[in-house]
Amino acid sequence: MQVSAVNVASYTPRPKPATDSSPPPAPVADLTQLAVAQTNVKMAAAAGAALGQVTAELSGTLVNISA
Repeated sequence: MQVSAVNVASYTPRPKPATDSSPPPAPVADLTQLAVAQTNVKMAAAAGAALGQVTAELSGTLVNISA
């Protein structure tokens, strides 16, 4: 069986009726972006803690960053 481009119908979704009072669906969350954002926050916190530790050691005080 052969299918030619003339015989192919493209799919077009039907528009929603105007009487639909339901709220629009929530956008899909991109879990990759969420994971990257969480990693960036953790890295920034760790870098800040390490910088605070080094600064404290240079000034002679001890800061516990193992929390």
